[in-house]
Amino acid sequence: MKNLIFPFTAIVGQEKVKKALILNAINPSIGGVLIRGDKGTGKTTAVRALADLLPSIKTVKGCPFNCDPEDEDSLCQLCKSRDSIEVEEKKMRVVELPLGSTEDRVVGSLDIKKALKEGIKALEPGILAEANRNILYVDEINLLDDHLVDVLLDAAAYGVNYVEREGISISHPSRFILVGTMNPAEGELRPQLADRIGLHINVETIQDVKERVKIMARRERFEEDPEAFRREFQKEQEKLLERVLNARKLLSHVKIDEKLLELIARICVNVGVDGHRADIAILKASKAIAAYNGRTRVLPEDLEEAVELVLGERIPERSYARQDVKRQIQRAKGEMGQEEFGEFEDEAMGGENPPPDEKGYGGESRQPSLGSADLKMAPNPGERTIKEEEVDIDLKKILKFKGKKNRRLYGSRVESKTEKGKYVKSKMLKGKSKDIAIDATLRAAALKSKGRIMVEPEDLREKIRKHGARASIALVVDISGSMFTDQKAAKIKNILNKIIQDAQRHKDKLSVIGFKGRKAEIIIPATKRAQSFQQKVDNIRVGGTTPMAHGIKKGLEILKEEKKREEYVPVMLILSDGMPNVGIEGRPIQDVMELGRELNKNEIHTVVINFERKFQQGRNINMELAMLSGGRYYDLDQLEDPSLAIPRIMDYERGQF
Repeated sequence: MKNLIFPFTAIVGQEKVKKALILNAINPSIGGVLIRGDKGTGKTTAVRALADLLPSIKTVKGCPFNCDPEDEDSLCQLCKSRDSIEVEEKKMRVVELPLGSTEDRVVGSLDIKKALKEGIKALEPGILAEANRNILYVDEINLLDDHLVDVLLDAAAYGVNYVEREGISISHPSRFILVGTMNPAEGELRPQLADRIGLHINVETIQDVKERVKIMARRERFEEDPEAFRREFQKEQEKLLERVLNARKLLSHVKIDEKLLELIARICVNVGVDGHRADIAILKASKAIAAYNGRTRVLPEDLEEAVELVLGERIPERSYARQDVKRQIQRAKGEMGQEEFGEFEDEAMGGENPPPDEKGYGGESRQPSLGSADLKMAPNPGERTIKEEEVDIDLKKILKFKGKKNRRLYGSRVESKTEKGKYVKSKMLKGKSKDIAIDATLRAAALKSKGRIMVEPEDLREKIRKHGARASIALVVDISGSMFTDQKAAKIKNILNKIIQDAQRHKDKLSVIGFKGRKAEIIIPATKRAQSFQQKVDNIRVGGTTPMAHGIKKGLEILKEEKKREEYVPVMLILSDGMPNVGIEGRPIQDVMELGRELNKNEIHTVVINFERKFQQGRNINMELAMLSGGRYYDLDQLEDPSLAIPRIMDYERGQF
């Protein structure tokens, strides 16, 4: 199988992906790599090639957890109990975590063969055991089940996997390089897991014709004669491996100046990252880059490259290309004092590097620097782009009423009420069920049986299944005269376009109901292709009275039908200034409140968004509606462009239903 692995140094392009993987090989504590982008761009090839490139690891012979014999503190309980330890070498592996894995398969479970044949309680190791000291690869990581994400979070946080199954309680080391790939069009990654991953990379299909020709030619040569092709790149492979090994040795000697630490902190504060993991990832990546370049001191260009790799795709709706990174660095330098920082930089550039070793590593080896012209650029802290304003939006400030939190119904894997969906784990049987988990039932019975297995009622387990669920969003929008002016009409259309794009990206259904005059009209019928109705959005005209209750009622009718089918999670999104003046029964405000109660009764997830502050007779009708419906209320009236808040709101809401 070794000859079937494409050489790492033969991969054309995708320099960021390759560099990110190499840095994690130098220092696995960076936290892994998240790769966003197109399919078929060589992501999996690069991951497998890296594992093949790296040297073998020493393990305790016979240990299913790949324990490190030189690290006594991290040995599993089995290895600690041994009188003597034999050592063997194993090649690093890429361990894949399939999306549909059960929790038992990932964490480990009772070895049913030993339980049945020998009556012994023993652990059958899971994927986290195989992944220890290897590369854990998760394709389409954003579609991973929530219960598996929780398991990964625990293992990533502590480097240990705790297993408590059917009377077994054991822990074992589980330190791995996590590499995840995803297509953002299929949904975002859960923030808690994204935050744990150190480097965030965006990969695109190569457009350069010559590069594409080179890819085809190399692939063809590899398939014709893999051994000859690998020999062709053997020297480059050995050279790269030696460079990585030298960097590992040098890493503990790499120092970073206090001013660069302050620069990292200021950059992370300015771009608005949550928590401190990004700061630490930049620090570790900067040191790894310096070590890779044979230096014992971090230079500004190392920091620039590290910032791009860590922050490049870390913040939703915001990408940082090299020019954006330079701008943020200049801004941070300006805050610190350009003159003072310039003196430090001159000193750093003139500092001594370790002499080259006999293999030629060490000494002066730098990435392209910022350049003197860049260093003298006058920062403009007041300069703000639209994307920067979007990053600065604080959800806590615009969310005025939270309402109730529902049981999670939305996502690629939610708990099924029926026998449909994938079996992921089991639970004790309560009442009656036709969906019995035979494997879990046998394991429970085997633990107490001697010889012949006797299944008692208390041994019965039923299956917990997960299935995919999307939303059907009824967007009820105020296009009445109370919202009239060309500027406000433009705001409505901008928000509509953001919601349409968001629904399209998450493959949700969307219907748009506009209300004005004496009635409500369906602008876009319930569809998964709302983008195709763009002309109807562009042709929206505002004016007339405000029949808010009519709009909500029509949206409720659509969602009741959706609920009957049980295919989509019904969601109502109400966009209004909360100034109803036309009612169904001649009571504009009371009718709206009655419909709020109806939404709550029918368990329709409701979101009310206000972007113009107008209170009727001292009342905030929108907030009252949110309270009665059990939903949430957002106030965007302080934002110059309210549409910028929509992606943040929708991402948050999807986590609530």
